[in-house]
Amino acid sequence: MDILVKVSGDLESDKRFYDWLSSTISPSDELFILCGGGTAITQFLEKQGISSEFGPGGREIRSLQGKHFAQQVLQEQKVFVEKKLQERSINATVFIPVIEIGDRIFHINGDNFIIGLYPNFDRIFILTQ
Repeated sequence: MDILVKVSGDLESDKRFYDWLSSTISPSDELFILCGGGTAITQFLEKQGISSEFGPGGREIRSLQGKHFAQQVLQEQKVFVEKKLQERSINATVFIPVIEIGDRIFHINGDNFIIGLYPNFDRIFILTQ
C-alpha cells in the first residue's frame, strides 16, 4: 500500500508522531512523508527581518533570500525526520514542498501539495497541531 503522510513542522519532534507511524504502517507499505516547516520558518524569517504573509495558498514569501531561508529550514526538518525514522527502523521517502525550476524556488503549501498528489496514493494522512 502506498501511504502519504503530511506532518506539520510542529509535530516532527513529537514522539507521539513516530509512535503513531509505527502502529499505522506495515513493513510492506511504501511510506512517503511530506515535511512542513510552519513555526520554524516563521521564527527564522522574523529573526532575519524578512517579511511573509499568509494568503489563500498559505505562506507567501516575496524575497528570494526569504525563499532560500525557508527552503533551508525545510531541509533541516527533513534531515531531522529522516534521522528519527532511522532510529526506529522505519523506511520512508521524506520530501519537502518545494519545487525548483531552473534557478527559481517555488514553495507550495503542504496541504495544497497533498491535493495534487491525492490520486497517486492508497492512503493519505494529514497531521497537524
